[in-house]
Amino acid sequence: MGGGYFISRAYRAIQNRVLHIDLPIATGLVAAYLGSLVGWWTGYAQLIYFDFVATFIFLMLGGRWVQEYALEKNRSQLQRQQVGPSKVSVIGGAQDGQRIAAQEVTEGLCYSIEPGEINPVAADPMDATGLLSLEWINGEAEPVVWPQERIAPAGSINVSLYPLRYRARESWADSLLAKLLERPANTFQDQRLQTILKWYIGSILVIATLGSSTWWFTTGSALQSLQVLISILIVSCPCALGVALPLCDELATTRLRKAGLFIKSAEIWARIAQIKTIVFDKTGTLTMEIPRLENPAAISELDPASVLALHQLVRNNLHPVARSLREALLAKQAKVLIHTNSAQTIQESIGQGVSWTDAGGNEWSLGKPAWKAQGPAVSGQAVLRQNGLRIAAFDFSDDVRDDARSAFDAFHQQDLNTVILSGDTHERVAQIAQQIGLPAENYRAQCTPNDKAEWIKQHAPQQALMIGDGANDSLAFDQAICRGTPVVDRSILQASADFFFFGRSLRCLPELFKTAQLRRQTNTLIFVVTVLYNLSAISISLAGHMHPLLAAILMPLSSIATLAMAWARMHRTSNL
Repeated sequence: MGGGYFISRAYRAIQNRVLHIDLPIATGLVAAYLGSLVGWWTGYAQLIYFDFVATFIFLMLGGRWVQEYALEKNRSQLQRQQVGPSKVSVIGGAQDGQRIAAQEVTEGLCYSIEPGEINPVAADPMDATGLLSLEWINGEAEPVVWPQERIAPAGSINVSLYPLRYRARESWADSLLAKLLERPANTFQDQRLQTILKWYIGSILVIATLGSSTWWFTTGSALQSLQVLISILIVSCPCALGVALPLCDELATTRLRKAGLFIKSAEIWARIAQIKTIVFDKTGTLTMEIPRLENPAAISELDPASVLALHQLVRNNLHPVARSLREALLAKQAKVLIHTNSAQTIQESIGQGVSWTDAGGNEWSLGKPAWKAQGPAVSGQAVLRQNGLRIAAFDFSDDVRDDARSAFDAFHQQDLNTVILSGDTHERVAQIAQQIGLPAENYRAQCTPNDKAEWIKQHAPQQALMIGDGANDSLAFDQAICRGTPVVDRSILQASADFFFFGRSLRCLPELFKTAQLRRQTNTLIFVVTVLYNLSAISISLAGHMHPLLAAILMPLSSIATLAMAWARMHRTSNL
């Protein structure tokens, strides 16, 4: 019963003309069980391998469970399991006020999207102005003031304080976003593993057939020749590999989890071996989604009334500047914010800023330097004012992820080419490239989604690792052999990513390649030991001395020995 797991998987692989590691396992199980039935029926004890079959299935299923458990544990760490745009609220008609899935949007439908949500289709705005982020489309983080007469593209994000209304110009099926979210079929095959399995299985079958035939011709005993045939098929099963390799995978994924990286696909190890180029998106990948506050002292110097007012203005505001200020407030003025009341009505002036009037009638504003100003102009990208008077000015810059420079240095030491393909402006991309020590020929700005995909297709076919976070990276994901993404609130690349990483640092990416190399070296050692074991066991079988009891002893011992090797190499060096 337990062997059906391996037999069915091997059968499906053969149907697809693919050799799988489960094929020699299934072959050994079937041979041992059928031989045991013949031995029981004829009374020939040397063919009875029932105990071997039971123990073998237990160990193989145990090893496979460890492997699947490791992957499932990583998947459970993800913040969200559903990707793509969320539901929209219908305006008018029989469904007025109802929330429907983006897939149900049809041409001509009037709907609204809440702050922070994604517009699923190209649509005509029904509001005079709105504030949209095009980060998913062109990689630019700076929100754009969107007039009513301009078509809102699919994939734009509402970063206004209030819902925005639209009239759909197309159905979801015709939307560019729907096409970007479509995932191509996974056609990846590990050619190296295919070659090894082909020669391994072919060699075993030839040796088993020749050995069995020789015994038949020399002894005339069909049962003795059958015993030699079955014993070779049994002892040559990759028992040790079936339990030791999953343990290596678990120890490798544990090592990476400590660094903040989570493996989703078991194919990643074979994919990594083919990587020669690492391609980065900029916004949200090399840099954080929100800018870095350059003068945090301005927050520390605010009086309590100003702190509370600023918090009211930014607490529910999705603008990147507001989100940056909110983080700074929580870090530096947490004690004051304990006394914050619930947010009052905030007035938004699209493209200028936000304002709020406190209980004493004072108007507080946060926005562009000249907005609501009384007195001379001041510097700063955002200015907090009380009744038009300047209270504080704030400056921001792109927030490059921690350890980015050291990560790129490590890639260079590992002979990996690194490239930035960004939809952002040339000036911003050049600034980031300079900070991480990347030469001008290794980055491109103002790239469309097609530009990114075409670059990978032309310069790194079947060799690229793509690191991205938005819809504008989706086509590049399709062209890359391996894909990774930081887990963010609105990531749509989870379905096709091979791994995810959390936090501000990029140190987990060099660690991925170091761990892959360590795993590869450990697997090679285990494979060499397994081959030596098989040669010894096959020699005993060809000599006619393999007994079911001996096979039942050797198989667990070889598995324990390879498990000890995997543990000694991977566990000893898995502590970061």
